[in-house]
Parts: sequence; C-alpha cells; structure tokens
Amino acid sequence: MPVDNTAVMASSEQLMNMAGAARAAIVDPARITLVGDDPNPRFELFHAASSLCSQKVRTVLFEKGLAYRSNDMIILCAMGVDGIIPAEHYSPAYVRLRLIAGRELNQDFVTRYSGRTSVESEGFDPCVVPLLIDYEAGRVIVDSKRICCYLDAVSREPVQLLCDEPQARAEVMRQVEIVDRIPNGALLYGFHPDADRRPDILKSVMETVYECKIMALEALAAANADDPALVAAYRAKIVKESGGKQVRHDADFQRAARQHTRDLLAELEHTLAAQSLPRPDGNGFSLGDVVWGVNLVRLAYLGLASLWDELPNVARYVDALVQRPSLRKEAIQASIDSLPPSGYLDALVTR
Repeated sequence: MPVDNTAVMASSEQLMNMAGAARAAIVDPARITLVGDDPNPRFELFHAASSLCSQKVRTVLFEKGLAYRSNDMIILCAMGVDGIIPAEHYSPAYVRLRLIAGRELNQDFVTRYSGRTSVESEGFDPCVVPLLIDYEAGRVIVDSKRICCYLDAVSREPVQLLCDEPQARAEVMRQVEIVDRIPNGALLYGFHPDADRRPDILKSVMETVYECKIMALEALAAANADDPALVAAYRAKIVKESGGKQVRHDADFQRAARQHTRDLLAELEHTLAAQSLPRPDGNGFSLGDVVWGVNLVRLAYLGLASLWDELPNVARYVDALVQRPSLRKEAIQASIDSLPPSGYLDALVTR
C-alpha cells in the first residue's frame, strides 16, 4: 500500500551500519572505492557500472565534482557449483536500505512488467540500483530521477542542471520525464524479431537471465521467510521478472517498444528544431542533456543509432553530447568496460 511521501531520516551511525552490511554482499572489495579526495564523503552510492540509471546518477556526480563512496554491484545472477548465485543487489541488507527509501515514495511495489523503469508509472522496484545515501541529511534516496534532482538541489556548483527560471526548468523536467518513459528494459533484454543488433554474447546471456533471476529471488524469499517485509519485496520483484520472461520473445511487444522509442526520438527532433531545449555545447547543459545523453549512448550500443538516421537535429545533438567529459566517462567508457563489446559503440568513441 502507498506510504507517506515524507522524508525518512536516520542517524549517520544507523545508515553506516546498514550500508556496511549491504557492502558485505559485494564479493570483490576492489569494486568498493572512494571517488574524489574526501576520505569520509557525505554521499555513498550503490550502483552498477552497466546500469543505465546508475550512469545517469554518476554523470550528475561527475558534473558536480562531488566525492562519494562507490559500491559497484554485480546485478546479474549466475549459476555456481552449489546452485544459483544471487545478484549482489538482491542481498537482504541492500533491500532493507531500499525499503527505507521506499517509505518516502507514495507508490506501491511494482506489479507488472512494461519494459520501463519509471517509479511514477510502474511502481517501486525494491531490488534494483541505484541508491544514494546522504549521511549529512540522514537520508536514503532511490530512483535515478529523484537522486539526480536531489543532488542538483543540495549542490548548485560548479554547474546547475535545473535552472530556477520556471519555464526553462519545466521544459528540462519534461525531457527528463520523456526519457523516463523509454522502454530501456525491453530494448536491452528483449529479442526483436526483425533486426536484433545486440552483441551475440549479450543475447546469449538474455536467453536465461529471467530464469536465473526468478530462481534466486525464490530462494531468497524462502531463506527470509521470517521477515515479511523482505518476502513482500522479493515477491514483487518475482512478479516483474516473470512478466519480462513472458514478453522476452513476444514479437508484438518488442516491435511496440522500439516504435515507442522511435516516436520519442521524433518528438525530440521537433523540440531541438524549435530550440526549446538548451544546447549542450554552450553553458546550458542541463539534467535533460544528462539523461538524453546516457540513453542515446545506450541506444547506440544496442545498434539502434539508425533510429535517428533521418533526424538531423538528434544526430547533431548526439555529436555534441558525446564530447561532454562526464558522458564520455560515465556512459561511453563505463559501457565499454562493463558490457559485452559492441562495434556500434566504436563510432561514438572516435568522435
């Protein structure tokens, strides 16, 4: 059921203890690092290098020059000698952190699969990344859109990604909402019947990804049967992943997802032609540019840059965005380092 949409505060000590327990699920300590010069940063981020939503948050942190503790989690399950190895962000300690943040959201748990990740339209997924802890404020924040807006509000320098002028701010947030509706999950996990250009290794992984997820979640629900909140979280996630499994090879669903993306890019073409969105090659770099930049890089990685072949304004927009150091590091390079190789991404690297 929905909960109060109010900030849920906790002591720094309590959050540090909970974060430490969540960190313990990260098998390789090398993936726990400090970004920046502060040995005791205000912020701590649980994320994944390959995660689209995580890339948005890290791009904002880069733009702000903020120090943070980085916890790079493995977000795919695997089969081990003794059975299924759960994804690290399924660990009970991490899910408990998300449930704290979930109390701020006036949202039910996710109850279906749409291929989108928007909390506002799809519901609260208790088993995903990213998650941000602000130790100074005693808060845990989830949902990439909310995290990005939060960081811009608490740190206005050296760049302000959401301006104070109401009309311009509203247009930027309109673009953020549009990107939030792109069915990225369907495009990454689904098998398109006509032109599936994803790397072969990625397609091979996706053939069994949902089965592994559901198996791991079922085991975690059983192992934590004495904790109703955790069980409810795992059950909600099982419903979502089961829905994804059902439409993974559904031709109509996959065609609709790509068509919806094509329609949103056509809308972006008109917006750019009308010059109602600040250009990223000047001083008007905004949160809209952050989220579009990360998403356009992902579409290129998946071999879908052809979607803007006849959209010259979008093509020029991409060319400008990929020159931004934050996007080159947190979207392009992070994808190269964490995802199976894609020749389609090479063209962006050389720009």
